[in-house]
Amino acid sequence: MKLVTRYLLGHFRRPWIYVLAGFSIVVVLVDLFGNFVDFMEAETSLRQILQYYAILLPTFLPYLLPVSLLLALLYALWQLGKSSELVALRACGLSLMQIVSPYLLTGLVCSLLLLGINELFNPWANHWARQFLRLQGSGRAAGANLAVNLAYKNVPGRRIWRITNFDPRPAASYEMRAVSLVQRRPDGSEEFRMDAERARWINGHWWFENVETRYFNPDNQPAGPIESAPSLEMTMLAETPQDFINEIKESNERSARDIVRFLETHQGISRDKQTRLLVDFHYRLATPWLCLIVMMLGFPLGAHSGRRGMGLGILLALLAFFGYYILMGIGLAYGKRQLISPALAGWLPVLTFFLLGLVLLRRVR
Repeated sequence: MKLVTRYLLGHFRRPWIYVLAGFSIVVVLVDLFGNFVDFMEAETSLRQILQYYAILLPTFLPYLLPVSLLLALLYALWQLGKSSELVALRACGLSLMQIVSPYLLTGLVCSLLLLGINELFNPWANHWARQFLRLQGSGRAAGANLAVNLAYKNVPGRRIWRITNFDPRPAASYEMRAVSLVQRRPDGSEEFRMDAERARWINGHWWFENVETRYFNPDNQPAGPIESAPSLEMTMLAETPQDFINEIKESNERSARDIVRFLETHQGISRDKQTRLLVDFHYRLATPWLCLIVMMLGFPLGAHSGRRGMGLGILLALLAFFGYYILMGIGLAYGKRQLISPALAGWLPVLTFFLLGLVLLRRVR
């Protein structure tokens, strides 16, 4: 790393850490005040509370990371501009791109990092946190973690599941109680129906216990007597526990991959629901790039803050930052109402402010 790059990032790194840490503490305290009574009533241990916030905190990074990057950059540029160091760097022959590139690279790395966190960690973390809170306070009743009366339709596999109770925890082997599985033929008639007292996910496939199987001919008439078995290894089933967990997840608990999987296995859903899911899909992929955008906007808006005062740069940058979220809200609303395409709804604010950032960077002298 070049000396000038280390010097520029040195002015940026410390305020970034302070701002990010400060916002994180505020988020934790606000959430703690809202759940403190439930934690006390449930006699939740300190270790469990710390684990809860260690898992929950990264789910706020899509909001905390961009604003902390923006404020830290504005402060760093104010410090550099106040002592005319930016002018001195240009006088030494450094181009604008050489000065701004460390900050743009930081924004790019943070965007890629946030994209990975959003896809690989945050959906699980949101789901885990919701299940954890259900077990606190008034949710301490037995079975609070169970999904009740779950129905699942695998369109490509022509199978319909009806499950009275589903436990989404790996420690419980994703246990199902009172399972009814219907297998249909390509013409829509029932091929067989299986009723199992219990089903568990063991060694990569389902095991049914206390099973009764009824076969039907193409006219939906019984074909032979009912077959009973104490246990059946269901290696022929393509459904995994994640398919059923995906079924009970809320919108913020699905990654872009989960949404694609959901659409593949729910080909008969309404156009309205399909559109909403596609809007969420593009939103998941587009949102992390705000980290790069705030660096593109922050540099031209804060480059002269040393001479004009830091207040104006912060004001303009924050107006642009909140303008992004306003445009994002408009895009999501119009997309889910099918007034614009799902791709445009998800990417409209990113493309708009990316172009605005390019224009402002070109105007910097």
